[in-house]
Amino acid sequence: MELRLNCLGFLPIRSHSGSTRNGTCTIYTWNYAQLSELNYNDALSYTQSHPPPAEVNCLATAATSGWHMFYDQPEGVSIVPEWDLLCERTALRSTVQVALSIGKFVGASSFGVISDKYGRKTSFSIAATLYIVAGLLTTFSPVYVLLLLGRIGLGASASGVFYPAFALLTENIGKRHRSWMSIAFNFSYPIGMLCLALAAYLIDPWRDLSLALTVPSFLLVIHLYFLVESPRWLLSKGRERKAYRMVFGHSAPQELVDSATVAEKNQGADAEADPAAVPFGTKLKQSFSEFTKLYGTPVLCRRALICHFTWCITSLCYYVTALNADNFAANRNVYVATTGSVDIVAYILSMIVLAYFGRRSSSFCFFLYAGICLLVVLAIPQDNTTLLVTLAMLGRVGITAVYAIVTLHTAELFPTEIRNTALGICSTMAHVGSIAAPYITDLLGRLAWWIPTTICGCSVLLAGALTLLHPETRDAALKDHAQQEQQRHVPTINTDEEMMDEKGEKPIAGN
Repeated sequence: MELRLNCLGFLPIRSHSGSTRNGTCTIYTWNYAQLSELNYNDALSYTQSHPPPAEVNCLATAATSGWHMFYDQPEGVSIVPEWDLLCERTALRSTVQVALSIGKFVGASSFGVISDKYGRKTSFSIAATLYIVAGLLTTFSPVYVLLLLGRIGLGASASGVFYPAFALLTENIGKRHRSWMSIAFNFSYPIGMLCLALAAYLIDPWRDLSLALTVPSFLLVIHLYFLVESPRWLLSKGRERKAYRMVFGHSAPQELVDSATVAEKNQGADAEADPAAVPFGTKLKQSFSEFTKLYGTPVLCRRALICHFTWCITSLCYYVTALNADNFAANRNVYVATTGSVDIVAYILSMIVLAYFGRRSSSFCFFLYAGICLLVVLAIPQDNTTLLVTLAMLGRVGITAVYAIVTLHTAELFPTEIRNTALGICSTMAHVGSIAAPYITDLLGRLAWWIPTTICGCSVLLAGALTLLHPETRDAALKDHAQQEQQRHVPTINTDEEMMDEKGEKPIAGN
C-alpha cells in the first residue's frame, strides 16, 4: 500500500488575532500502516486512547520511509512540490527570488561598464542573447541548481537590457522631451506586471508560464536590427565620422567627415604606437578608467555616493512596502495587478510633476511624502489592516514616483563617457536594498510589526535631504567628459546642436 504523508504544518495557520503563522513541520510517529487498516472511528478511538508518540521531521520521515509528500496543489503548478521547498528547505524557496536580485546586482555593474567601454548596442546585444538563454534554462531546468543559474542569468540580462536602452533614450532625444520620455520608458515595468498577472491567471504550470514569458524575448533579436549606436557615445570615443554619418546620413557636410576621418586616424595612430612602451600600471588604470573617472573628482564622487545611497534606500523601501502589504489580497494575481496599477499612477504623477518642477525639488517632495506615509503607520492600530495597507500603497506611490525621477536625474548628473557605468553601479546598490528587504521584513518584523516601515520612513527622509545636495539638471545640456563637470564654464561640444534643437531642427546626437 502506498502511503501519503500530509503535514498540516505546510499550510499557514490563521490565529484568532488575524495574523498568520506557519504550523510545525513535524508528524507523530504512529503506525500509519496499521491505522490505515482500521475504519475511521476505530482509528480515531485508538489515537485518542493512547498517548501521542514522538514527533519527527516530515521531510526526513518521507525520505527514509519511502512515503510521498502530499500537496494541495496540482502537480507542476509550483516549484515548491517539485523540489520540496518547505519546512527546513523554505530558505531554498526564498533563494530562488534572491537569485534574481543577485543576477541584477552583478549584471547592473558589469553591463554598465561594457556599455560605456564598448557601446550601448553591444551591451544590449549581449544581454538580449543572455536573456533568451537564461529564460530557456529556467523553463527546462531539471535540477534546482540549474534553476538558480537561470534566475541569476535572467536578473543579469534584465539589467543589461534596461540600462543601456535607457542611456540610448536619454542621449538621443532633445532636452525638451527628455523628462516625459524617460518616465514613459519606465512604464514597461507596471505594464509587464499587468501582463504577468494575466499570464499567471491563464497559465497554471510554472514551466509553461516561464516559457510564455520567455518567448516574447525573441523580439529583442529583431529589435537589434533596427537599434543604432548612440551618436553621443561615438563622439565621446572620438569616432566622429561614424557619428556624423549616423546623424546626417549621406547628407553630412564633407568637411565634417574629412576632419573626423583625420582625427580618428591620428587617434588610432597614437593608440597603436609602441604598446609595449606603456607601463603596466597605466594599462591597469586604463582598464578601470570608467571607475577612476567616476570617483576620481570630488564633484562626481560626491554625486555618486549620494546616488548610491538614494538608489539603495528607494529600492529597499519599494520592496519592503510590497512585502509588508501581503494581506492586501488573498489572490496573488490580484495583488500583482493592483501593484502594477498603482505604479502606473505613480509614473503618471511623476511625469506631471516634472513638467512644472525640477528633478531635485521633485525628488525631495516625493521622498518627504513617502516618508510621512510610512511613519504615520506608527499611529495606526495593528488590527486596522485596511488603513495600514492603504498607507502602504500610498507610500508605494511616492517611492515608485521617486524611483523614476532619480533614474533620470542620475543619467543627467554624469557625463556620457561614464553615464552607463554610473547607472549600472547605482542599480547594483539598488539591488543591495532589494536583497536586504526580505530579511528586514521577516527578521525585524518578528520583533515588532512596525519596525520595517519605521526604518524605511526614516531612511527615506534622509535620502530626500541628501538629494538637495545635487545640482538641478532640468533644461541643462548633458556633459560628455568628466573634466566638464569640474570646469562648468567650458561649453559642451553640442551647444550649437542644443540651439538647433530649440528651433525644432534636427540635432546632432541630441541630448
